[in-house]
Amino acid sequence: MKKIKKDSNNSKIITDVLQYNCKKGANNSVLGSILLKEQKSFCAYSEEFIDPISDANDIEHFNPDLKCSDDDSYSNWFKVKNKVNFRKRLKELEFKKNNISFDDILHPCENDFEEKLKYIIGEYRFEESSNIKVKNFIDFLELNIPEKIEQRRNFIVRKRKEIEKFGVSPEDFFSILLEDDIRQISYLRAIQEEFGIDIWNMIPEIE
Repeated sequence: MKKIKKDSNNSKIITDVLQYNCKKGANNSVLGSILLKEQKSFCAYSEEFIDPISDANDIEHFNPDLKCSDDDSYSNWFKVKNKVNFRKRLKELEFKKNNISFDDILHPCENDFEEKLKYIIGEYRFEESSNIKVKNFIDFLELNIPEKIEQRRNFIVRKRKEIEKFGVSPEDFFSILLEDDIRQISYLRAIQEEFGIDIWNMIPEIE
């Protein structure tokens, strides 16, 4: 998982003073659309492409304890796939039962996020850490469960074979893929580390 970049100075959420409306049945579509645009249509946690028409998706509050409180804010809001949000909610219950505080979980926007959450090339997983915040974060978002490791591995292996078949550089290959069908792209951190390319800045901004 890559660090989630938020521009607290220029985001329309900040400049337009948008807030999450907690009233039952409230319409938060404008807020959600801006979050999705800022994330270039990728789920914050799974790094899978979100098709706003066919993929159920939610505005997710990373720290649920802040939801609808005076402390809830832009840095706590992310766009995620509904299925990812559902699994996270189950983890929230587990963490609450075990008295694990959100102060002890790495935040996805921390400046040194990717230095702390290290990806292991060739193993398709994140390095276990003695840092309790990193350890809890990996557990919280289930980043190293066998299914997710296998999904990353299958994706990377498949793309390596396609790159070899077409005889192009990884950067050229993913540029073509992005232009052809961005929905074929997933696992941005794995792409970045395994192929040594800046995939995030290759993804076009959404108009």
